[in-house]
Amino acid sequence: MQTIPEFRRVPAGHGWLWIKQAFGLFKQSPLIWIALSVSIFLVAGLLGIIPRIGSVVFQLISPAFTAGLMLGCKAMESGEELEIAHLFAGFKSHGAQLVTVGGIYLVGLILIAGVMTALGGGALVTMMLQGHPEAGNVVTPEMLGSGTGLAVLVALALLIPLLMAYWFAPTLVVFRNMGAVDAMKLSMRAAWANMIPFLVYGMIVFVLFVVAAIPLMLGFLIMLPLAFITYYTSYKDVFDVT
Repeated sequence: MQTIPEFRRVPAGHGWLWIKQAFGLFKQSPLIWIALSVSIFLVAGLLGIIPRIGSVVFQLISPAFTAGLMLGCKAMESGEELEIAHLFAGFKSHGAQLVTVGGIYLVGLILIAGVMTALGGGALVTMMLQGHPEAGNVVTPEMLGSGTGLAVLVALALLIPLLMAYWFAPTLVVFRNMGAVDAMKLSMRAAWANMIPFLVYGMIVFVLFVVAAIPLMLGFLIMLPLAFITYYTSYKDVFDVT
């Protein structure tokens, strides 16, 4: 019988610590980290060209990319070199379970989109799925009392637990050999127990992304790898991995 990993509650300030530790890993091999992060977004862009199917495929395989980066983080801490090949390492070791994580996450997104549509946000869902450039500007303060405003608020309330279930799941699959469902259930419990540090983390990351966008968005070349690496630093902290 598989032993379920234990997690701990960490102080609020650890939300900043995760970012600080992530930068420590990033600066050891910045060019490779940038190349890895850009590669993921290039794959997303190329698959996005394929109508409907492309975005579905990317959602399915993205946890495997995340797991590969986690393996890269662990390799660096073991004194090994970070390599482009780490991006695909998750597929080799735990591909099926990682794709299952992506499938569950995708189903969750589809259900949330269905709820939005049922509550009157169908037009917004359509624009977002089609990548409409004005989708982010559809929701205005005047709409908060309308059907679309309610749909957005309900969707956000549903999206948060889905993100919690996803956050640690790829790492738990690849490091603890957990099944997709068990990993996502444990991830949700661990993230919920650490809601406050995650809130601190989220606010800081939001500010950093805003700042990163100022110099022609060049700061994203640093912030995107940092965001990926914090999956690893938060996992080590919450699951007390030394």
